[in-house]
Amino acid sequence: MDSKVDVRIQKTKERLSASLLSLLKEKSIDSISICEICKKAGVNRNTFYSHYSDIHALLDEIESGFMQEIISTLAVSDNVIQSVEDLLLPILDIIESNQDMCCLLFSDNGDKKFLNNLLMFAQPSAVENWMSELGVSEDDAHLLYYFIMGGAVHTLEAYVKGNLRISREELAHKMNELVISAQKALISRN
Repeated sequence: MDSKVDVRIQKTKERLSASLLSLLKEKSIDSISICEICKKAGVNRNTFYSHYSDIHALLDEIESGFMQEIISTLAVSDNVIQSVEDLLLPILDIIESNQDMCCLLFSDNGDKKFLNNLLMFAQPSAVENWMSELGVSEDDAHLLYYFIMGGAVHTLEAYVKGNLRISREELAHKMNELVISAQKALISRN
């Protein structure tokens, strides 16, 4: 009996998620009502509130699930991450296989912080690595990370939106080269 309840809950949450993502194609999250989501999903408001406190909680769950998919893909990857290229290729694979959702999440109607949050999970290991491998201070390693991630966020957003017409391999390679150049510039200053 519990598995039936779990399946029903999962199906309901999937319908609510699909409804929100569909509505985000048309308007911003702040313009979407719970009534619209429920009507599109074929559920009542009480059902919505039994799972979520508000629309942002639903969006947070969608984004969190997507983020977990990316993190677990990287965690189970057989490849050792030794470069930005090694990090980006699996992320780009997931982005490409979830193109519709990514276009919505990265659109003007989506959550502007999502892509930034996605890339920030690598900060601790990158900072530690740069301090030990490049011999830079912790402050310089953080500066380098924020500089690179700012560019990476906008570059990946442009890629998802189709503004960059290059292969994922070429994008990962070029971004890796840019990171190496930024690292060299920082080291040469010290």
